[in-house]
Amino acid sequence: MGFIEKIFGKKQKEAEAGPVRLEFNKLPELVREEYKKKLETLRPVIGEKYKDIDNSLKEIRNARKHLLEAEAIADASKRAEKVGDSNRENVAYNLGLVADKIRVPSDKDPKVAFAFYGDSKAILKNIQDNTHRSQLYIKALYPGEFENINHCLANLESRLDELYELIRDEKSKIDTFEKISEQTGIVRQREGEIGGSRKRILDLEARYGSAKKDLENADSRIRELEDGSEFENANQTESKIEELKNRISSVDSDIKRLFTPMSKAFSRMEKQDINEIYVLSPENREMLRKVKDEPYSIQEKELAAFLDMLEERIESQDLGLKEQMDEKILKQIHKLKETAAMSDLLDERERCLSEIETLTDELDRLDVYRKMESLEDQRSQYTNSVGQVLRELDAEQKLLEEREAELEEAKCILNSEIKEIFGQDAAVRY
Repeated sequence: MGFIEKIFGKKQKEAEAGPVRLEFNKLPELVREEYKKKLETLRPVIGEKYKDIDNSLKEIRNARKHLLEAEAIADASKRAEKVGDSNRENVAYNLGLVADKIRVPSDKDPKVAFAFYGDSKAILKNIQDNTHRSQLYIKALYPGEFENINHCLANLESRLDELYELIRDEKSKIDTFEKISEQTGIVRQREGEIGGSRKRILDLEARYGSAKKDLENADSRIRELEDGSEFENANQTESKIEELKNRISSVDSDIKRLFTPMSKAFSRMEKQDINEIYVLSPENREMLRKVKDEPYSIQEKELAAFLDMLEERIESQDLGLKEQMDEKILKQIHKLKETAAMSDLLDERERCLSEIETLTDELDRLDVYRKMESLEDQRSQYTNSVGQVLRELDAEQKLLEEREAELEEAKCILNSEIKEIFGQDAAVRY
């Protein structure tokens, strides 16, 4: 059974009849076999070229020997012979370098042959550069040996070029064999990365589903709590508290208006106290501050004493106000003393505060807000979790798209390389 038949389970003639489809998983084995066949074809031919090159190197050794043994032409002068001797030694030395440095490899691998060719050509060029002038003297004094040396060097270079011509076209294919192996590894790596990415996406989708379900459950529990009687009672209680606070604010405004007609007197008292024209007692100074800033905090008993003091100062005209203003202030003092306007407002305020305290205690005893706060914290956590998973999922999907594009590119390169080896009809089946 042929190798193609062994790999594909088809008869050789069936494989040859149509396009060649190479199984990706069996590609390394197939490439190794093809490479082996290519080497088996080339090695004998390379071996023959190595023999030719080795023979050329032997010729160069002989040419060097003959050069060292040669006599200069008969009509050469002593001076010319002396100069010629030093140049002959230089040429002989460099010919020795050629024979010593250019060593035919035992390995007949085309890659080794290609490296051998490059190194040998570099050595020859270096030798030619080093002996260019010396060879002019050799040509003049030892013309026969010069011709023989040139012939041997040219013969060696020609045989090296023949080796190059033999392996030049094949080297590209041999390089392709190595590229196929590398590219196969890249395809496998990308496939592994894609598999890992898809698994992570599945895991993230499962996490997203779980987090979304948790969020939906939290929303549902919040709606249930909001629709319950306990939450409604709490809202009603809060509304009552808010109404009472508004009522207190209104009462405070009404209390403040009771002292508005006396504002001129208060300002004059404060100024006289600051300027030490009429210094107030600490108690009256504090009362003055209260009636100006927070009259709702005044107690009825302390207010009575303060109003008596104010009445005396108005009647004695200590404040230096106009008579009409004095009468207006005295009228308001009598109203505060003789009516229950202030006490009624303070009682109303105290009643509202008491009710607020009672309602607040009721709210504190209700567990609904603590439950709601806990559920809202959970919902916030689940919302953050859903957002985080979606970001990770988006990043992983983008990475998967990149890896899939890289895989397609790697497969395209691999198919191109396969065609170089197995023909234009060849393609990889994954």
